[in-house]
Amino acid sequence: MVCPKCGREGKAGINTFRAKGREYTYLVVNHADARKCVIGRVRGPKAEVPTARAITEFVETPKVEVPAAEAPVVETPAPAAGTVLAAVEKAPVSEVPAFREVGPIPPGVDRAAWYALKIAASWGSVRENPSDENLQLFTRTARQIAQRVGVPVEDAVAAVEHYVRVRSEQAKVMANEAVKRVLARVIVANTAHFETFAEEAKRRVEEAVKRIEELSKVPEVRITAEEAKAMYATFRQKKKVPEEVRGQAYAVWDKIFSPGRKVVTVEA
Repeated sequence: MVCPKCGREGKAGINTFRAKGREYTYLVVNHADARKCVIGRVRGPKAEVPTARAITEFVETPKVEVPAAEAPVVETPAPAAGTVLAAVEKAPVSEVPAFREVGPIPPGVDRAAWYALKIAASWGSVRENPSDENLQLFTRTARQIAQRVGVPVEDAVAAVEHYVRVRSEQAKVMANEAVKRVLARVIVANTAHFETFAEEAKRRVEEAVKRIEELSKVPEVRITAEEAKAMYATFRQKKKVPEEVRGQAYAVWDKIFSPGRKVVTVEA
C-alpha cells in the first residue's frame, strides 16, 4: 500500500505502546527501510491488522488530538548488516536573513533611495509582464513620487504606455531611458541630503587621518641591547646583580616610563 503520510510503499500494521499502566494502540505503516509512520491512535480494544483501505479511511476521519503525555514513542530497530539506507535531509527552515546596518543613513538619503527603488521595481514588473494592470501600478507609483518629491514623471509614464502598446525593443529602450531620467531627478532633488552625507563622511575621514598623524608623532626612545639585558637581569631574573647594572636598569626604566606616550626601540 501507499503510505498516506509520506507517500512511500509500506505494509499496514498495529503498534502497541504502554505508559503509566495504560496501553495505547496505534495504526502504523511499516516501510522496507525499517522505518514506521504512525497514522493514528485506535480507540477501544486491540484491533486486528488493518487493510490499506482501513488506513485511508482512518486518515480521512477528523484528527483526534493526543495529549502530550500519551504521545507514542516508536523505536526504530537497528538495520541489518549489509542494508543500505538512503539519507533523508530535512528541508531548511525559512529564516529571515540577518540585516546589519554598517552606518546610519540620513533620512533624506533614505527617502530618495526608497522612491528610486519603488519606481525601478514598478518598471521591472512592467518589463516582465507588460499588462494594463502593471501599467496602472507604474503610473500610480510615478505620480505619487511626482507629488511627494516634486519631480516631473509624465515623460516616463508616456514612454512606458507606448512600450505596453507596441512591445518593441526600441520602445523598451526609450522607456528605460525615461525611467532612468526620473531616477536621476529624484537624486538631484535630494542633492542637499547627499551633500550632507558626503560632508559627514569626509569629516570622519579627516578625523581618522588626524588621529593617525598624532600617533605618528609619539616620541621614540632608543635603548641599546646592553641596557635591555641590564633591565632583564634586574627585573626578571631571581638572582643578585651588580650595583652598576642595577643603576643602569633603573635609569632606563625612568626614561621609558616617564609621563607621556613613547615608542621603545631596542638597537641591535
